[in-house]
Amino acid sequence: MVIFLLILLGIPIFGWLQYRQAHSLENLTRPSFSGFEWNAFKLELRVLSLRSALFEAQMRQDTPQLIEQVSTQYSLFFAHMSSIDNGESREAMQDAPIFQTVLAQAHAFVKQADPVLESVSPTPDYPAMQLLLDQVDSLHANVHRLVIEAHSRRYLQSSQLIQEVTALGNYLLVLSSVVLVLGIGWGVSAMRNLSLTLQRQQQFKELYLHSSFHASHDFLTGLANRRLLYDQLQHALASSKRHNAYGAVILIDLDNFKPINDTYGHDAGDMLLVEVAKRMKNCVRDVDTVARLGGDEFAVLLGQINGPAEDVNGTVSMVSQKLLDALSAPYLLTPLGQKAEPGGIRHVCTASVGVAVFFKDELSADQIIKAADAAMYRAKQLGGNRSERAT
Repeated sequence: MVIFLLILLGIPIFGWLQYRQAHSLENLTRPSFSGFEWNAFKLELRVLSLRSALFEAQMRQDTPQLIEQVSTQYSLFFAHMSSIDNGESREAMQDAPIFQTVLAQAHAFVKQADPVLESVSPTPDYPAMQLLLDQVDSLHANVHRLVIEAHSRRYLQSSQLIQEVTALGNYLLVLSSVVLVLGIGWGVSAMRNLSLTLQRQQQFKELYLHSSFHASHDFLTGLANRRLLYDQLQHALASSKRHNAYGAVILIDLDNFKPINDTYGHDAGDMLLVEVAKRMKNCVRDVDTVARLGGDEFAVLLGQINGPAEDVNGTVSMVSQKLLDALSAPYLLTPLGQKAEPGGIRHVCTASVGVAVFFKDELSADQIIKAADAAMYRAKQLGGNRSERAT
């Protein structure tokens, strides 16, 4: 009789627990993001987009129109931050300690950015934007920590991811959780297909990586941009001091680039810049950094060159000559949709090269770049297609 009563009581409780567990999993694994995680992901994307726009504006200071892009991205960031600050999702984020740091940083950033970016037609103020760029870098580091915190709360502690094979032989990721009923060994296993959820999550991850890459690389050529070059130069200086090794910065300015833009249009010019990037990368080691600083100006960072000063100078001169030879070879270009003569557009574009060798921390990163730039200008004044060493 007692067993019969336990069974009668167990059936509805069993059903209720099954419903609650399935309902809980439904909320947990729904394909669309919501609450804490969604807002954290979206905030990071907004910060990265703003960061990328600031980088581009700083790199191409001859294009004031880019300031409007910065202003647009700032407005989107401000709107999303306001919705978090004043919306329901703030409650969900409130108990994450890093959220308070993000909030304080965001408020400080807005206070600094408003005078620079709020106007309808903002005036280019590049020193002020450099300060904003530094603040965005710091803010992004903590926003990324917030995303990790949100992600870690996504799954139930008692759940596990397992692989199930479908009838078609495909693998599905499912979330499996077991609920014990009445403590007598009965249980229900509730399973939910997570494939779509994880696919969406992967898409967010790919978008994040894509945004991160373009924040530190030139969009056209895929080379490092000015900011990444400076970062790598700082690392190279630290490494030089630690290992007693030399390094060098080589700045390159194309001598005959403007005519191809004027004659054949920007598509042809862009194709030439992409080809220049490929040739430069073939002249250096994989560990070296090749960067596009803007327009037709490029740079190479040679790190950790070992040996006595005479050997180092010989190595740097050899690389400089390889670059000159590679870049002065004729270019054959066929812009999409353009009717060109048989074999495409043939263009010769030499380069002016300036070299600055550094050892330990005798010079700062800025001083090294300025020295290489002065040498490059001297090469240009002497007729181009030559390399000059900083004095």
